[in-house]
Amino acid sequence: MLLACQSIQAQPVDSLIVDADTLSIDSFKLDHSPRKAAMYSAVFPGMGQIYNRKYWKVPIVYAGLGVFVYSAIWNSRQYRVYFDKYKFMTESDPPLDEWEGQSLREVEWYKDSHSRYKNLFIIISVGFYALQIVDANVDAHLIDFDISEDLSFTVDPAMLQPYDNEATFGLRCCLNF
Repeated sequence: MLLACQSIQAQPVDSLIVDADTLSIDSFKLDHSPRKAAMYSAVFPGMGQIYNRKYWKVPIVYAGLGVFVYSAIWNSRQYRVYFDKYKFMTESDPPLDEWEGQSLREVEWYKDSHSRYKNLFIIISVGFYALQIVDANVDAHLIDFDISEDLSFTVDPAMLQPYDNEATFGLRCCLNF
């Protein structure tokens, strides 16, 4: 109950009070274009995040793209190995049921599995690429989202008087913005 009576304050705004009647706003926010951020990210992944000054997101973009593209390439190479092995086993005269310690069934299963995972990682890579473009666009849209300094949420104990004139004890929640 003691902790419920605390007030919560918002973060400070990126503006500076110069005089009593003058407010200086960061010029970066005034001419910031969400379209430009999305285009930068589309042309060069991570560039939209740099344009939005969200530098900490760039390693995440490159790590994600690197992992997904590498996985697609690795599965593609493994698919090619098992495809060649499967082709050799089925086209030999007579067809081989086992070669290098693997049965024809195992080789076919590995070939199909690597093909499936290759396609899955290609789809995930394209999705992640699109997601980083959307992230840059949304960040650019929200760059000038202003939260004033008087934003607060207060919970206080209160004596409430309902319609039947009997006083009851309760909590009063107040949101100021």
